[in-house]
Amino acid sequence: MSLRLADLNPEQRTAVTTTEGPLLVLAGAGSGKTRVITARIAHLVRACRVPPAAILAVTFTNKAAREMAGRVAGLVKGKGEGPTICTFHSFGVRLLREHIGLLGFRRNFAIFDDHDTATVVRNILEEGDYDVDLLPPKQAHWALRDAKSRGLTPEELATHRADPAHLALGRLLAEYQETLKRMNAVDFDDILGHALTLCRHHRGEVDLFLGRYRYVMVDEYQDTNRVQFELLRALTRGHRNLCVVGDDDQSIYRWRGADPANILQFAQAFPGAATVRLECNYRSTDVILQAANQVISNNAERHPKRLRGVLGPGAPLEWIVGADERDEMEQVVAHLKRTRYRTGAALSDFAILYRSNHQSRAIEEALREEALPYTLVGATRFYDRREVKDALAYLRLIHNPGDEVSLYRVLNFPRRGIGRTSQVKLADYAAHRRRPLIELLRHADELAGIAPAVARSMTHFVALVDRYRARFAAEPLPAVVRELFAELGLQRALEAEKSDPQAAARAAGLVVELERGVEHFARNREGAGLKDFLEHVALVTGPLESDGDTGRDQVTLTTVHAAKGLEFPHVYLIGMADEVFPNKRALAEGAEDEERRLFYVAVTRARRRLTFSMARQRRLYGDTVRQRPSRFLLEISAALFEGETPHGDTNERPGARAERTAEARSRAFDHIRKLKEGAGG
Repeated sequence: MSLRLADLNPEQRTAVTTTEGPLLVLAGAGSGKTRVITARIAHLVRACRVPPAAILAVTFTNKAAREMAGRVAGLVKGKGEGPTICTFHSFGVRLLREHIGLLGFRRNFAIFDDHDTATVVRNILEEGDYDVDLLPPKQAHWALRDAKSRGLTPEELATHRADPAHLALGRLLAEYQETLKRMNAVDFDDILGHALTLCRHHRGEVDLFLGRYRYVMVDEYQDTNRVQFELLRALTRGHRNLCVVGDDDQSIYRWRGADPANILQFAQAFPGAATVRLECNYRSTDVILQAANQVISNNAERHPKRLRGVLGPGAPLEWIVGADERDEMEQVVAHLKRTRYRTGAALSDFAILYRSNHQSRAIEEALREEALPYTLVGATRFYDRREVKDALAYLRLIHNPGDEVSLYRVLNFPRRGIGRTSQVKLADYAAHRRRPLIELLRHADELAGIAPAVARSMTHFVALVDRYRARFAAEPLPAVVRELFAELGLQRALEAEKSDPQAAARAAGLVVELERGVEHFARNREGAGLKDFLEHVALVTGPLESDGDTGRDQVTLTTVHAAKGLEFPHVYLIGMADEVFPNKRALAEGAEDEERRLFYVAVTRARRRLTFSMARQRRLYGDTVRQRPSRFLLEISAALFEGETPHGDTNERPGARAERTAEARSRAFDHIRKLKEGAGG
């Protein structure tokens, strides 16, 4: 691959050649942002003579990082050590592996996933004097994650003395962090939180690491949270060569901690920043882009931009209305089949999008009845399956014997006679003696109240952990994993849990597949050990990764959130009724602007043809509810539709739409005021 600036449009060239100082690239949907980032890296290396190792490019998913690295490799090959292209969390892990000792952790720390951290939170709440009405375990776990993504400390939460829930959350956060430290573990949020702590409070010690990177680029910047923003600011404090690429109109992850203020207020945070707008869309037809522009322009707080296309007018929008949900889905499938035969498209050219996961049931049934194969994006992933997590828990415990979450998970799996009562006694001993659980197990025969047979099982368990810990340090990774699982009898144990022979075979097959995964990992990474594999698993199972079998010819079903980053020639957006999309709860929470951005993302997934559908009525809690078209559809000109339009399906009283718009703008300005107050604080 060769770099030719002449192949870029004028705005793309400006983004590529503006190399010094802070730069905000507002990249509209389908505007070639990945091409710009990779071309910019190549330009820095070839034209500006920047050593590749001095360049850091950060994105959110391992898939995106791999794709970007592949493109860059063709542009800067033969230039020595390449640039660092990774996720935020991969970067954080690199920093922690070198310097986490400064925070009192050992370098072989474990990375806990959501299930593990939820277990820790539940145990703290059960053992401590907490009001579970004030802090229910599930909500408490979410509240902790939200607080940490915003960079809040226990001390800051404790300043809200008038709010008992805040005080309790601050205390819980302090205990939670202390518990993880005792286990020599971090959670996914800690990876970045601890990295930021190192940058702020141990700057001298980590300067050598940070100083490697003189040019920093960030993809999907609109998805960053407060901690990521502060980490970038600390990372670029010396040189200010920060280029961020994103689109505030596609900021749809606020519920996951993303802070739109990061991109909306970039110029204030980085004075003197240049701004480049990429508005030329290479993906969609003019009709689709006009619809997207008309809707998103109703959001008050945004960077002004207007997508323009190069593909010509294209087919008009289409509108399908069913008598009820079943009729709607049957009509959608029939329309899909007609379009497929008329155009000669493959099934993989079609995607059916919906606002919420539960909406997939009806369309799945309709597709099955017509024998049309489909794939669900975002279904349960391999490493999230319970059987796989049990096997991984052994590996994590062997790597880090202080990982008590993993220890409890496998202490009696496969069954070895260490029941719940014995585990409760162990927990009591650990709490009172303040000793690591693994050490208590090692001397179980000295513990009062533990039956001799149970104590023997405990000491045999520790002996197995010790023996395999030594083997993993000295022998090839895949062989030791296979022998460990065989000695444990994992496949037999999983088969024994299932009464259905097919389910038993599938469960046992997961262990075999995990062994294959270890072999594949080791084959591609010479000298890789257990630590490396566990780190790999932790990063690829992060909250932003998603799976999907795209190799077969099948229709794609997905929520709009999971569709971000994807594109299809033919898109159906189903369930387009008001209070379904936009979502009723989101409206009640004043999040209409975010719902509109989500709709904008859905529309811009379509390349050639876009069809909306709705049922005139649906069943809700046993009642039949009449539905109206989504307010977002009414913001699209009727002239863009062919035949029936959603505008004919509403009996809205005159002036109601204007009132809604005024109300939405009022909420938006309240939101702007809060953002500014937050930034000032």
